[in-house]
Amino acid sequence: MPKPIFLRLPDGVAQKLLTKKPESLSLTSFCSLLLEQAVDTPVTLAERAAASVASTSSSISINLEEELNTSNQYKLQKSKKKRVRPDYDEAFTAFWNEYQRAPIKANAQSKNKAFEQWKEALKLETPERLLEAARRAVEQVKQAKLQDEWCAPLPDAFRWLRDERFAVHLEDHVPAGPRMINGYTVYE
Repeated sequence: MPKPIFLRLPDGVAQKLLTKKPESLSLTSFCSLLLEQAVDTPVTLAERAAASVASTSSSISINLEEELNTSNQYKLQKSKKKRVRPDYDEAFTAFWNEYQRAPIKANAQSKNKAFEQWKEALKLETPERLLEAARRAVEQVKQAKLQDEWCAPLPDAFRWLRDERFAVHLEDHVPAGPRMINGYTVYE
């Protein structure tokens, strides 16, 4: 069991300590963390000479004060990143709304990631053709569901664009009619 140590701190140091302490740590845990890091820091005898004249409690308070005065080392503040919403263009919004109409699709849909891939996909195709590919993909899934056939769900829009799955839906498929092979009619 660790041996308890009682410290007396000057009011100024105590106030600084309380302002620097993160909400997630107790005061005891925070002081313990500071002391561990101060003890682990190598100190030369020349640096230690000024503090050795004072009593033990005051030297600890001096060390704590020095630790608290370091600018960036002990700033444990919550950093909240603000979500930046991109400015979606009309073509992407139309694509997104069309793609979301699919009855069977991946659950996790990231609009921001999809928008980034949309910008990449525009280097390969026009917005109108991408929208048409999305319409065809959604229609294909709807038809399969209406006919009670198994159909793979559409991936999230980000992957659909990244993997260029729109290319399949943009090809001109002409249904092959029956063919004659060796006198037999073959339906494909």
